[in-house]
Amino acid sequence: MFKLLTPFIVLLLLIASLLILEERRTFDVSTLVHIDPIPHTEKLIKQKKYVEAEEYLTYFMAYDYVKNNPKSSKLIQIIQEKRNSFSYKTDKFLEGIIQGKSDDDIGRTSAIASDFLVIGDIRDLAIEGMHYNNGEKVDKLILSLSTLGLLASATTVYSLGATAPIKGSISLLKYGKRLNQIPIWLQTKLIKQTELAKKTKSLKEVQKLLEPIQKLYNKVGLNQTLYLLSKSRNLKELTSLNKFATRFGKKSQVLLKSSNNSALTYMKKMPNVSKKNFLYASTYGEQGLKGMNKLGASKFIKRVGFTSNLAKTTYKGNLDSLFNALLKKIPNSLLYVISFLGLFYFIRKLFVFTTKLRSIII
Repeated sequence: MFKLLTPFIVLLLLIASLLILEERRTFDVSTLVHIDPIPHTEKLIKQKKYVEAEEYLTYFMAYDYVKNNPKSSKLIQIIQEKRNSFSYKTDKFLEGIIQGKSDDDIGRTSAIASDFLVIGDIRDLAIEGMHYNNGEKVDKLILSLSTLGLLASATTVYSLGATAPIKGSISLLKYGKRLNQIPIWLQTKLIKQTELAKKTKSLKEVQKLLEPIQKLYNKVGLNQTLYLLSKSRNLKELTSLNKFATRFGKKSQVLLKSSNNSALTYMKKMPNVSKKNFLYASTYGEQGLKGMNKLGASKFIKRVGFTSNLAKTTYKGNLDSLFNALLKKIPNSLLYVISFLGLFYFIRKLFVFTTKLRSIII
C-alpha cells in the first residue's frame, strides 16, 4: 500500500517545495519581524518626550502582539499619569510662552497663541533688529514671518477676519522655525513672498502658498504637520503629503517613521489597498510594505496570518494554513534537498520505465 502511495507523496512534496521556493523568490515572508515598540518608547520616556512616546506606542497597541504585552499597558499608564499631572501641565504652559516652543500640546498652544498676537511679531522684529545692530546673524525667515504677521493682523481687521487663517499659519511656521522643521525650499519661497507682499500690500500670493499647510494642520494637528512639512522638498510633495495625511490622519507621522519614510512611495504604488491592511503591514517596517507590494495585499495578509483569528471551516482554509506554516518555518536548504531528491526520484522512475518498455518492444 505504502509503495503505491510513494509516488503520490513524493509528487506532493516536490510540488509544495517548488511552490514555496517560487513564492520566496518573489518575497520571503519568513524574514519579516514585527517592530517591537517597547525599547523606543522607554527611550523616549527617559528623554522626557512623553507626547512622542504616547503617539508611538499607541500606534502599535492597535495590534494584539503589543496590546497583550503587560509592559505596554504599564508604559501607557506611566505616560498618561505624567502628562495629566498639574505640575507638568503648568511647566509646559509656561515653557510655550517663555521659550516659544514645547513638545506638549498645552505648551504648543500657548506658544502659538503668544505668536498669534501682534505683540509676538513686534517682539520678534525687535529681537532681530537688535541682532542686526550688534552685528549678529539675523534670522531672515523669522524677520519675514513677523513682517507677514503684522500685515496679516492689519488686513484681518478690514477684511472682516478673512485673513485670520493666514495669521494662524504664519504663527505655526514661526513655531516650526524654532524647532528647525521648516525645509529650505519653503524658507526661500516665504522670504520672496514677503518682499512681494510688502510692495503690493497684498497677501494673495502668500495665501496660495500657506493654504496646503493650513489644510495639513486641520487634518493632523501641529506636531504631525511640522514633521510632514520637514519631509517635503517642494510644493508638489507638500500636496502629496496632504493626500497622505487625508488617508492616514494622525497615524501619518509614526507610519512614516516606522517605514523609514517609504510609506509615501508605497501609498502611490498601492492606492487601492485598505488603510487597515496598509497600517498592519507597516508594523513590520519598510519590509512589510515591500512584501505587500510584491505579493499583493490579499496574499500578503494571508501569509502573515493577520486573519488567522477567523474561523477556518473549509478544506481550502486548512490547506492555506498548512502552506502558510511551511512557508514561514521550513528552511530553503531543506526545500532544495526535497526538490532535488523528488526530481531525481521521478527521473529514475522514468529511466526504469523506458528501459522496461524498450526491452518489451525489442
